[in-house]
Amino acid sequence: MRWPILVLALLVLCACGGDDPPGLSTAEYPPNEGANATVNDMALRNAFVLGAKPGKSLRPGDDAPLYFVLVNDRRKPDELVSVSAKPMFSGATISGDKLLVRTNELVGGGAAPQAVLTGLTKDLPSGGFIPVTFTFKAAGAVKELVPVLPPTQWRATLSPTPSG
Repeated sequence: MRWPILVLALLVLCACGGDDPPGLSTAEYPPNEGANATVNDMALRNAFVLGAKPGKSLRPGDDAPLYFVLVNDRRKPDELVSVSAKPMFSGATISGDKLLVRTNELVGGGAAPQAVLTGLTKDLPSGGFIPVTFTFKAAGAVKELVPVLPPTQWRATLSPTPSG
């Protein structure tokens, strides 16, 4: 009878925590505001479209900047070869026609967009989501619902929409 009580007491003591080990934390952090996905060890992080100011909408024909970060955990470099947000946008361009992501490298996250969605087909207010497909040469394609965020807070320093 003593062993079960002793084991239970040890489990309770172990579960009581203490300080986190150096370099590790159990603190919770708020998630980023963008879309996140991984396809064949290619990570897409914090993808979002910079939309119109609060209370306004992007209009048909407008273009919209697309921001994201890519992290390549693959054994070889890969390229983002296309982005598509059809049918909401008729086309898209990638900075430099394609985006090379070397192994263990982070690309994106700066003040300039990594792609521009072109030819909006209908009104698009900030606050919603649009489906965007990211296609990599080797890793394949991933489709994510990407938020449309207004150019407020920290996003106010980013390149605005052309008609913004």
